Amino acid sequence: MWARRNMGTQASKQCCFMPSATQYCALALLLSVGLSSSAFFLPDSGLVWLLLVDFLLVLNGLYLKNSLTSLLKLAVVQLAVTLPLYYVLHGQAQLFEGVIVVLRVFLAMLPGWWLSSTQRPERLGEVLCWGLPSKWAFVISASIGLMPFMLQETKEIYAIQCLRGANISAKALRNPKNWLELINCVLLPVLIQLLKLSKQMATAAKLRHFGKAAKATHWPSTGEDK
Repeated sequence: MWARRNMGTQASKQCCFMPSATQYCALALLLSVGLSSSAFFLPDSGLVWLLLVDFLLVLNGLYLKNSLTSLLKLAVVQLAVTLPLYYVLHGQAQLFEGVIVVLRVFLAMLPGWWLSSTQRPERLGEVLCWGLPSKWAFVISASIGLMPFMLQETKEIYAIQCLRGANISAKALRNPKNWLELINCVLLPVLIQLLKLSKQMATAAKLRHFGKAAKATHWPSTGEDK
């Protein structure tokens, strides 16, 4: 009887297969790539279904307490820039096409936001090592990991420059003459900060003898694979 009970327990464990964190990350990466590609290749009639699927990803990301504000602001800026260009180049009849273009770009970025919000960079690096050299995988995963930090840095630099009196407020940027000031006051400092941080990461990787081992290792996330 005990043997039968033990065999039944083992069979139930085999039936209840749970993917590891790395396998789940691989599935999430494939899903994100597929959805992002579909945003450009699907016909206009298929965007409704893609929008529904991406909406589920947004709900999952918001449930995990990730912010979508930056991506929405970027979409609004794209819309504000694209529609006037379409109006000047193609006239009022093609404005709807401009909206579709912005929608496609937004739908292509949503899976990437969800992937970076739900998966750890070290897990992405481990999955990317399956098909890429370890150095390339490290660069890609490190870049994804830097995105939240750089967004926060951009917000802080923008707030500081506004306090200094720079004409880079939302109202001031309606005038194209102030765009150059935005580049000088915000984008260039962010670029310098990014280069500085990249150099620090390269130095840290070199001190840890990155690339000298035959097989790359990845820092384990506590309790994920248990």
